[in-house]
Amino acid sequence: MGKRTTIIPAVLIILLLAVVAVWFFVVRETGTTVRVLQTAPATRGSVSVQLKSTGIIKPQVGAIVKTGTRATGVIERMLVRVGDKVKKGVLIAKIDDREQRTEYQSKEAALRQAQADLTNVNKTYPIKLEQAQATLDGSLAKRRFTYLTWQRNTELVATGVMEQAALDEAYQNYVVAATQAKADKEALRLVEENYIKDLINAVEAVVAAQADLENASIQISYTEIYAPITGLVSQVAIQEGETVVTGLEVANLITILDPTRLEMLIYVDETDVGTVTSGMPVNFTVDAYPNVIFRGMVSKIYPEAVIQDNIVYYQALVPLSPQTALQLRPEMTTQCSIITKEIDGVLVIPNEAIKWVNDKKHVYIVDADGKAKPVSPKFGVMGENNTEILSGINEGDRVATRIIIPTITSDNSK
Repeated sequence: MGKRTTIIPAVLIILLLAVVAVWFFVVRETGTTVRVLQTAPATRGSVSVQLKSTGIIKPQVGAIVKTGTRATGVIERMLVRVGDKVKKGVLIAKIDDREQRTEYQSKEAALRQAQADLTNVNKTYPIKLEQAQATLDGSLAKRRFTYLTWQRNTELVATGVMEQAALDEAYQNYVVAATQAKADKEALRLVEENYIKDLINAVEAVVAAQADLENASIQISYTEIYAPITGLVSQVAIQEGETVVTGLEVANLITILDPTRLEMLIYVDETDVGTVTSGMPVNFTVDAYPNVIFRGMVSKIYPEAVIQDNIVYYQALVPLSPQTALQLRPEMTTQCSIITKEIDGVLVIPNEAIKWVNDKKHVYIVDADGKAKPVSPKFGVMGENNTEILSGINEGDRVATRIIIPTITSDNSK
């Protein structure tokens, strides 16, 4: 029993010594050897600095038109449904127009009467003027005759050939003729004035009747609803058989969207808005097409801020081409990358090659034997995927992108 007890501690001591030896030769060796797992060459390329943000797809101004009517009546025909494609100028709905057509016929009759009255004025007054002028001409002729008679009789009375009574009678006839000529002249003037007045009234009546008829025609046109733009029907607010009652406002019945006229608004944080300017390229994706990268360009930045969740944003406007717009939908959320800076033809290395060692950036250059040597190059612009190298690394050098660094645990390796 004592012998067995002595053997067990000896075995434990041997095992402990073996564990210590393994740690010393294996773990210690690992901690002093740089192991390169993956490399990449330093090459000439481009570097782009991108600003990440979110955006939303919106219709452009005028891309959504709410089509309605000012007519009151029953929907006789509804020719479209939600999702239908329509072309500008195509009839999309019809309202019962019997009441409007009755009113049109009444106004049409009133126009005919006004035109007849105008024709009558132009027909009768020239005759009246001719008659009045003829009467005046007769009166003037009589006045002249009586005047000449009065003058002759005056001479005859002066010579004693004619008695004074004949002269008095001649004078009386002249006065009567002159008075009649004056009255006939006034009558002609009144006929002329009445002609002008009645002609103006008749013309105005025709114009008013034509306006009333045109208005009645417009009222009929309200009963026929045509597509104002080419696009897709996005909403239908009423169906056949329902009654439209209009008041002071136009009743909106059908909404049409032009799917080719969309734009994107990017929400740029107030801390980043200073780096964004018009003309910057934009790449973006949507959840509906996660593997498709859409492209655009910043057109303008709105001056007024938008506050969401107590964060201040400024909206950058990105117009979309018709081809891009047709693949998207209003109110879609986008994940955007605004390329704020881009340089070409510079020496670059992958961002994975940059390692932090003792709070400093290092790059490990790998030689032909696979040995890695740390260097501290001069870095330039750091982009989304790679970084510009200004000096310290030559074109064609291979750099380690995945490496196990001495005294650095695997958690810091890539």
